[in-house]
Amino acid sequence: MRRPLTVLTASVPEDPVLDTALSSAVLEGVVLGGPPVLRLWAPGPSVSFGRLDRLLAGFPTAVGAARAAGFAAVMRVGGGRAAAAHEGALVFGLAAPIAEDTTRRFDTMAGVLRRALARVGVDAQRGELPGEYCPGAWSLHVSGMKLAGIAQRVRRNAAWTEGMLLVGGADRVREVLAPVHEALGLAWDPGTVGAVEDLVPGIDWHDVAVALRVELAAEHEIVTSDEDQAALALAHRLRERHGAEAHVGRANQAGDAHRRTGRPPGTVPPRR
Repeated sequence: MRRPLTVLTASVPEDPVLDTALSSAVLEGVVLGGPPVLRLWAPGPSVSFGRLDRLLAGFPTAVGAARAAGFAAVMRVGGGRAAAAHEGALVFGLAAPIAEDTTRRFDTMAGVLRRALARVGVDAQRGELPGEYCPGAWSLHVSGMKLAGIAQRVRRNAAWTEGMLLVGGADRVREVLAPVHEALGLAWDPGTVGAVEDLVPGIDWHDVAVALRVELAAEHEIVTSDEDQAALALAHRLRERHGAEAHVGRANQAGDAHRRTGRPPGTVPPRR
């Protein structure tokens, strides 16, 4: 018997920070006892940073480099390092109660994505490429080009497993990631960036989205929804935590406090 799964296609591409917060809100709904939801959407131009990126001295410069290239700077829901996406990317994220371990969730999502790619004529392999952006063991690649990556965030009773598959526009990703990686001081080989259209000329976003839906429908009873007003309302409240510039501002304030008091950020003054 196929399990029910809501596929939410709602997105806010004109506001990538709010769009990211929407994913966070979808996860929160499952944490609070809601059913599994899979988001499937095409994002606005954005560079998503991970928590480790935020700790680097070059993070403010990297955020500025993304903005200068016309990409919003956001703090991603899942783990990983800096990655870029735009309307040529197929982004997806599954919020679901924890029913299996972290490795199994990675493996399941990678398997679905590999089978979807096979449907459009791409035989992708799994594993980390030397010099790839946002490196990880669950990257999908062909002929030395990374096409997709998968990341997770785990809460107390639910997990968010997300991925980004670049369908087209690899050159735009290379252009924005070059100054971002330079600012962060991260080693990176631009030649590892690839898109599905590099392998299947003429393919478009919808072709790949349909293939992914077919694979999901093999195991799930799909219910499609193009809106979730409750999640969107929560996303507005969560928006600030996903704006990278807000994190830069807070870091600057903490640094100013350190210079005034001589105490490292986050420390508590001694009692007198």
